[in-house]
Amino acid sequence: MNRILLIAIAAVLAVIGVVGAISVQRPHESVPSAATTTTRPPVSRFAPIEGDFTVVAPVDGKGQPADMAPYRGKVLLVNLWATWCAPCIKELPSLGTLQQELGGDQFQVVTIAIDERDPTKIEPFLAGHGAATLPVLIDRDRTIEKVAQVIALPTSLLVDRDGKVKAMVTGDACWNSGTALAAVKAFIADGTVMTDELKTCE
Repeated sequence: MNRILLIAIAAVLAVIGVVGAISVQRPHESVPSAATTTTRPPVSRFAPIEGDFTVVAPVDGKGQPADMAPYRGKVLLVNLWATWCAPCIKELPSLGTLQQELGGDQFQVVTIAIDERDPTKIEPFLAGHGAATLPVLIDRDRTIEKVAQVIALPTSLLVDRDGKVKAMVTGDACWNSGTALAAVKAFIADGTVMTDELKTCE
């Protein structure tokens, strides 16, 4: 009887030891990133968000870490796009025109291609679609996900002079006219985030 009791106790202790080992080795639960906690913006209109654009680390047209210093201290319209995205291509000429009309010491359109493995492809692609004056930047590692939840392309962000993301919109727009142009001008002027529906190019 005592032998049976000792075997039972030993078995219980062995189970406790196994459970204890699993608990110790259990990996820490990951903390949700800003990208997973950001509220998804409505399509075709800006929605306020908060994020730090300075953590985004694209490469340039040669595949080297891009110099982002020229964009510091400016209001930015950051456009996330891809060469395979038809709505992205549709709005590229209007982004090029917007840069020509408003670009300078206070404002810059910043185009960042997503998931493009061949950085040499971007410059001629932009030039062939009315956007030769826009930056050649590629976010191969999706560092933008540290800032915002990109659920579709194109996606555009409004970034203030301190490098803080203040608004986000999913969907294409005609950036050099109508409500989209008004939204950009309002943000440049005093940081106002307009939430009117942005019209697309015909």
